[in-house]
Amino acid sequence: MDLREKPGKIQKLLELFLRFRLISVVLLVVLSVTFVATRWQAMVSMPVASSESLGMWLAEHGGFASLWQGGQYLAVSAVALVVLLFVFAGIRGGIAGLFGLSAMVFALYALGGAESMVLIFYGVFAGVALLLLLFAKLGVANVLFPFAFSWVLLTAMVALLPSFAPAYLVWAVFSAVGFASVLALALVSAKHLAEGTPQAGALIRSGKKLLVPVTVSSFLAVAALLFDMDKSTVSGVKVAEAAVSWLAFNLWFYVFLFPVVSFAPWERLRSKERKVKLKEKKK
Repeated sequence: MDLREKPGKIQKLLELFLRFRLISVVLLVVLSVTFVATRWQAMVSMPVASSESLGMWLAEHGGFASLWQGGQYLAVSAVALVVLLFVFAGIRGGIAGLFGLSAMVFALYALGGAESMVLIFYGVFAGVALLLLLFAKLGVANVLFPFAFSWVLLTAMVALLPSFAPAYLVWAVFSAVGFASVLALALVSAKHLAEGTPQAGALIRSGKKLLVPVTVSSFLAVAALLFDMDKSTVSGVKVAEAAVSWLAFNLWFYVFLFPVVSFAPWERLRSKERKVKLKEKKK
């Protein structure tokens, strides 16, 4: 009798993404280089606009009640992401998600709308991330540089797709959800590797756990942007544009970012002894 669990459709799909990961990387490089060569200004304009908008929003809403009233729908989507990560990815995933969201908000606030600082911020982040990838034996170190590398394509997608809301807000929301999610992926994968799970198996198991948090929270975030702006402008066309943006973000996360992350040196985190957990099934 074969006691091995048969792979489901989601697992097979994630395995397919890893199998063709080289194609994903080539496409990512080509698309990113093309975007930087033609529309590189968006890499500066959207972070600057997001930072300025955050600063003005904080200045306009002094107390907690005012802050909540001014962005309650986005706040709900952020809370939903953290809660879903705790539920589906465990304590590590939830803490990583909370830290990722907080770090993104702090980075935009620290930027202060300074246009000259955007590329410096990105360069420092990418440089430190690359050093950590090469020398640090940490799960988080394996995803920071892949995120910085893939972030260019995310910016390109937001800049080129029809915008159902201000592009800089869509960019900020997708960047925050993507960063929080990839940090959760790192910590959950590191946990599986510490139990002796092979690299591919650890990433696939982590990817499955993140499927609901990523798709649901990004859906709620898109809905918040769509209905929290100006309800009088909501139309069938706007809803269709929002659906396309939501689909594009999830494709970016699983078709591009997820395969790129798999090229990191995860094996150095793997335990030599594999821990096997047996669960009794009730008939």
